[in-house]
Amino acid sequence: MLTKNDFRLRLDDQIVGYERISGNYTLFSTNLFQWNGKFIDHNHKDRCTSFQDKNNNWIFDQDIIRSTDYPQNTFTVTYDHLLTKFLLVETNDEVIFEHSIELVCNDKRKVSRITFGFIN
Repeated sequence: MLTKNDFRLRLDDQIVGYERISGNYTLFSTNLFQWNGKFIDHNHKDRCTSFQDKNNNWIFDQDIIRSTDYPQNTFTVTYDHLLTKFLLVETNDEVIFEHSIELVCNDKRKVSRITFGFIN
């Protein structure tokens, strides 16, 4: 299980692995199954929300998702470092959605990751 202490690692728009911070240890993985201390070169880190979608994909900062509860909307998952929490930004209007990510993503059967926000 991934938590908010886990990150997706990228070189620009290419996913290269994952990082887990556990106490004084930092572990790395290329497949989310095997973890070790070997550093993975990266220039971007996307924080994990600790939620999954209906296909068991982990949802990270910068993912674009859709919920069957709000079928007209797509949302970009954004981690706010000042508030230290995740926000959902409506992709079309670029406004912060009024409901929390916990409310929208709590039932993974209703959530789909559509794409990544870092891909142009």
